[in-house]
Amino acid sequence: MKNAILTILITLLFTAPLASKAAEPISIAHTEPTKEKHSSFKSFRKATEKKIGRKLGMFERIGLWYYTKLTPEQEVDKKKANSQALTGFILGVCGLIIFPLLAIPGFFFSKSALTKEKLSPGILEGGNKGLAKAGLILSIVGFLYLFLLLIYIVLIVSVYSFDY
Repeated sequence: MKNAILTILITLLFTAPLASKAAEPISIAHTEPTKEKHSSFKSFRKATEKKIGRKLGMFERIGLWYYTKLTPEQEVDKKKANSQALTGFILGVCGLIIFPLLAIPGFFFSKSALTKEKLSPGILEGGNKGLAKAGLILSIVGFLYLFLLLIYIVLIVSVYSFDY
């Protein structure tokens, strides 16, 4: 029992000075987005430090780095979502007409584009949202076609395999 109390007291002794010097948390998500483009993380960090009027702590720098890496640029995300919608539609049609295995990536491309639209509405242009939905439906129909084709092949092989 003495060891536990001593450990707690020593821990408090060494962490108390750190707690008094702890930096106040910043909230990047609630600040106004800046119009300027930052070419590197360092320039973004310096601009943030200038904005709040102090240097960022280690954990704040780590959080800011993750924030900058995990939030993609809106224009890049918009182009990517629109191209995914078109690709999903094309693969859905090809999966239904040409080669049924193409329905699998068509499903994932269409679903990804619709998920991006759901997360940030307006990212897909008018026609591309319809293409993504159509690609998803065509891919599901392609899945069913692939499933029926596999069942047919298994039946044919099982019927003719016993004719030795």
